Amino acid sequence: MKQNEIFSPERLTLARQRRGLRVQELAARIGVAPKSVSRWERGERAPEDESLAALAHELGFPANYFFGDAPPLLEDWAFRSLARMTARQRDIALAAGAQAVALDQYLEKQIARPEIDVPDLRGYTPAEAALEVRATWGLGYRPLPNLVHLLESKGVRVYSLVHEGAEFDAFSVWHGGMPFVFLNTTVTPERSRMDAAHELGHLALHAHTGGGSSKAENDEAHVFAAAFLMPGPQFLATAPQRISLATVVEAKQRWGVSALNYVRRLYTLNRITEWQYKSLTIEIKTKYKKTEPGPKRPSEASKVLAWVFASGESGVSRTDVVRDLRIPIEDLDEITFGLSLTSMKGGGGAPPPESDEGRRPDLRLMK
Repeated sequence: MKQNEIFSPERLTLARQRRGLRVQELAARIGVAPKSVSRWERGERAPEDESLAALAHELGFPANYFFGDAPPLLEDWAFRSLARMTARQRDIALAAGAQAVALDQYLEKQIARPEIDVPDLRGYTPAEAALEVRATWGLGYRPLPNLVHLLESKGVRVYSLVHEGAEFDAFSVWHGGMPFVFLNTTVTPERSRMDAAHELGHLALHAHTGGGSSKAENDEAHVFAAAFLMPGPQFLATAPQRISLATVVEAKQRWGVSALNYVRRLYTLNRITEWQYKSLTIEIKTKYKKTEPGPKRPSEASKVLAWVFASGESGVSRTDVVRDLRIPIEDLDEITFGLSLTSMKGGGGAPPPESDEGRRPDLRLMK
């Protein structure tokens, strides 16, 4: 820790939430009364050295993490489906998000990235907004490439969450004028692409002022995501003449979506009847309970973070980040698509990333 740094109650709260612990649970693990932990987190007093060492050991953070400026506070967030999450899961996700924002602020001093190009489409219908984003970004009606790379090329900061469970969803937030998207990397690549498009919908359609997202907003973001990934004219023009599970599995590959989302889009655009929609949905859920039919699609990860951690050109090492941010290497790995440990194990440099248009995005060192 630096000289004259004082104990940060906010850092203790974040570390506890990052580990998914309640005040009472943490207190029991380190052998103190719950009111002691509460007082530390309210800033009424600082823990003694013995308690501080116990906190560091139990939470897996270096002792100096608990000193310094307060970490970023994420308030204006929007989860893909908040209703399915417990308060504990929400706290874990937001704490991980706060770590990612702190990392992003750190990287902002080292590299320059593409300018933010997320249009403000409040007042548009979700379908109109999806077409407007495609038009603004010059995407036409064609199937979209790697969505993480696409978002990054437009200035969106994309980080990862590593938590099992379908209810542990993606979320997004505007923080300090920067758009952030956080994706659960344990879901299928098709689900992750839909999550990314969904969160883009929140960023473009909604101004979050107080945390959370309503059911109506989530419904709008879902309509946006479907229209963004599967634009009506080209989607219908390429749909198979005879709709069956086999033809759906083949056709969905073109758009990089799940069979369920492909079928739902067919139904939304009146290409199939309600009976066909329900029958296909039941068939897919029965035959493929935990997997996605068809060839396995590669997972999508960050090009920016890959360049930062795998390229000597970035001037940023995982050792520097862990030391300066005072976080465990495992936490860094979880928010960077597993790239920090991958670069450590694999060694060697990677070429600077290129955008999906075949040119290098605006990544350069900051002096």
